[in-house]
Amino acid sequence: MSNETGIVEETKKAVADNERPLGEHAPGTPFMLVALSYLAVLAAVAGVVALIMWAGN
Repeated sequence: MSNETGIVEETKKAVADNERPLGEHAPGTPFMLVALSYLAVLAAVAGVVALIMWAGN
């Protein structure tokens, strides 16, 4: 239960802290990495669908 309280307090502190920008608290993933991962997942799904359709004929 003490761990839960720590998480709640840390979240409140992160939300209320205006001293540093959000990027310093939680640096984001570069856009290219996110975009390329979406494209990779889309290509994998399209490949599976194409394989299923090819095997069905």
